[in-house]
Amino acid sequence: MSEISLPDAVEVALELLGKDGGVVIGGNSATNNLRWANSALTTNGDSIDQTLSISAFVSMSGGVATGMSSGQIRSRDDVEALVAASKASAVSAGPAVDAMDLVAGPTDKNFADAALTLDVSEISHVAGGLAEVFAHRDQEFFGYAEQSLDTTYVGTSSGTRMRYSERTSRFELCAKSHDRKRSAWSGQGGTSLTDVSIGNHLSDVTQKLQIQNTQIDTDAGRHRVTLSPSAVSDLLIYMLWSSAARDAAEGRSAFSNVKGGTRVGETLTKRNLNLATDPNLKGIETFDRVVNLGSSALGSAFDTGIEIGRSDIITDGVLTALGSSRHAAQEAKLPFTPLTDNISLVDAQGSGSLAELASRMGDGLLITCLWYIREVDPQNLLLTGLTRDGVYVVSGGEVIGATNNFRFNESPIDMLARVIDAGTTVPCLPREWADWFSRAQVAPLTIEGFNLSTKSDAI
Repeated sequence: MSEISLPDAVEVALELLGKDGGVVIGGNSATNNLRWANSALTTNGDSIDQTLSISAFVSMSGGVATGMSSGQIRSRDDVEALVAASKASAVSAGPAVDAMDLVAGPTDKNFADAALTLDVSEISHVAGGLAEVFAHRDQEFFGYAEQSLDTTYVGTSSGTRMRYSERTSRFELCAKSHDRKRSAWSGQGGTSLTDVSIGNHLSDVTQKLQIQNTQIDTDAGRHRVTLSPSAVSDLLIYMLWSSAARDAAEGRSAFSNVKGGTRVGETLTKRNLNLATDPNLKGIETFDRVVNLGSSALGSAFDTGIEIGRSDIITDGVLTALGSSRHAAQEAKLPFTPLTDNISLVDAQGSGSLAELASRMGDGLLITCLWYIREVDPQNLLLTGLTRDGVYVVSGGEVIGATNNFRFNESPIDMLARVIDAGTTVPCLPREWADWFSRAQVAPLTIEGFNLSTKSDAI
């Protein structure tokens, strides 16, 4: 049992940081989860994790240094130890190139209120629905469900006191044939597990497994493909994480202009594609202020407290912004563009469901999800990874069977230039990045010449 509350710990840490100041973040994360395998529940858990994280600012010759520390706290002694560790880290680091004055952010009246509690009603909704799933004996089911409620306290030496709570949900259902030669996946992200229709997910994976009874061998190569919203989101999230103005301006990314500067203003696709992050996106809302402990290509501790609005990265096919801190934006001579933890992709010309989009494709492959995505070459943002849990053959607009899995090698930036059709934007769960990024509303896309470089034995 802690002797000190998180809001009190934030205040104590700021007091101990002294005149140089810094940023202090207290986090209370409550989580409920279920896991199942071989059509039986295997684990369930409830946890509450409390941490205090500190970014200390230390004045020194040449500027201001920053250093970080983080850990659990039980008493004032623990807070004092974390402050000392963060100051020592700052001294070792030397002056920060991105040092700027902290803004005077909001002072929430409920800052000292206790963290919100998470009940079991949402995870119980899933547990109750699994009985229907496990009753289907023709296949075996695997999956995971999680509901989390995070309450965060943010204090800065400029007077900012912010308290915010955020709910996040994740549901994944995988069905496998008993011989393990067929596998299908369905997932859903959002803010509440009560929004999950387990029956709909069951119907989805069952239908996919039935299609996989017809197997059609397909050679590797460049194929016309339709990517599900989940697959598109996994590729574009990595692109978003790589869209740093600082790296582009320094000539170290796929968003660098070969003649110097960045590619902002360049047309990336002839489609009217719009890629954005926006803390107020309905259904996937997230916190609308910058909260950073350290410095990276996309952010800075010195920006903590600044309001985040909508950031349009691609507008009608044109690259219009790159993510940045205030300092990076100044260096790159671009507008300050803080990003948030959600993603929206809308094609103004797009229409129809994933099935309708695949039907319009004529002949090609329908790819439902990707995994094990890794970067091969940052200079052109070449990514590699594997297809998983269902690649389907489309002929004459009809899904006629399933085929083998593939390794792909593709740049999401280059891919956008080969978009030939798109569907309606829908909520989806980015399968590869679901542990870190689950707020997505993305359109399915049909791509010409998607590079499926080799066959894969993955199921």
